Formats: sequence, C-alpha cells, structure tokens
Amino acid sequence: MASVEEVKVNVAASVAGAERAVVGIQAVADQLDQSLALLRLTAVGSFHPATAAAIASLEQARGRLDEATQLTRAAMDSANQFRSLI
Repeated sequence: MASVEEVKVNVAASVAGAERAVVGIQAVADQLDQSLALLRLTAVGSFHPATAAAIASLEQARGRLDEATQLTRAAMDSANQFRSLI
C-alpha cells in the first residue's frame, strides 16, 4: 500500500500532466481559431453549403475543446482538493 506522501506525489504528477494537456488543448484551439478565421474570410461572398458545413464542424470541434479544457481543470481542482485533504 502506498504511503500518504507517495499518494500526494502521484496526485501532483497527475495534475501536472493534466496541466500540460490543457496547454496542448489551448494550442490546438488556437490553430482551429486561425483555420476558422481563414475559412470564414475565404468564404465571404462565395457561400457554398460545403463551406458552411466545414465552418460548422470546426466550430463544434472548437466548442468541444473548450469543454475538454473545462473538464480537465475541474478534474485538476478535485485532485488538488483531495491532495490537500490527505
């Protein structure tokens, strides 16, 4: 059985890994924002259903990244709360 200190170290490592994941998610989100901006700019004046579908899909992907970030941060908060209690 792991000692309390080992548990704390493992929880801290898990939180650090989750923080790195959030940074990565943010980088991907930034790239999607750039893609969306370029696609919207390109589509101005030449509306096509395929372009609208592409924009909608990118917007949905971007929203899911926001959700993933929120869920990851909530997990980190819970893990840190657990670590502070033990």
